[in-house]
Parts: sequence; structure tokens; C-alpha cells
Amino acid sequence: MITAKPAHVNPQTRHALTMVPTLTPGRRRVVQAAAAEYLSQVERRRLPLGWGQPITDDHSNRADAYHMRRGHVFALMLGISCRSSDAQLPDTARAVLAAIEAPVMKLTARAEATGQPAAIALLHIIGATG
Repeated sequence: MITAKPAHVNPQTRHALTMVPTLTPGRRRVVQAAAAEYLSQVERRRLPLGWGQPITDDHSNRADAYHMRRGHVFALMLGISCRSSDAQLPDTARAVLAAIEAPVMKLTARAEATGQPAAIALLHIIGATG
């Protein structure tokens, strides 16, 4: 039997994804907010703090976002050892955000598929759905 091998996941992302389930709900919200803020500058959706224009050099932009847009908080809370300009950190942040948002997306899809969002929400509250 041939099984498909998953795409190579870098060790940093693998480590971060194994840490997500161990986070308390409060820490998960902090990690989610920090990752989103960090990515907002890395992906150039927000300007760097105190700047009127984007930093055009990717290396410098990642380093600035790490320090000024809570990338360091994201890395610290997940135990990620990296440099401020680490090229893999944005991909790790995207993977962590996807993992954190997956349960919400799953519930939303169920609510849309059944046409009964109130019933799905009630079942989730009483623990009948995952």
C-alpha cells in the first residue's frame, strides 16, 4: 500500500504546532493576536510603527516586525528559538493561526451546512460536537 507523504514541515513549525494544544485559552488568544499583528507588517498590510512607508527589505521588515509587532511574544510563548529576521517565522505564524482557527472554521462550516447555526452552537456548548 502506498501512502502519501506529507509535505516537509520545518522543525520550527512542527514544534510550534505541537505546542498549540498545550496552551490555555488565554495564552492561545495572546499567541493568536501576536501572530496576526506580526504578520500584518510582514505581509505589508500595516506600516511599521512610526514609519510613513513600508520597509522594502524583507530581512529588515521581519526584524522590525519581530520587535515592534509582537513577533517576539509569539516566539517566546511557543518556545521558538529564532532570530528576529528568521525567514521561516512568518510561515510558522501562518500555520499556528490556521491551527488555532481550525475549530471555529469547522463549527462555522457545520452551521452553514445544516442551516441551523443556533442548534450547532448549542450542541457545541453542551459538548456534543468537537
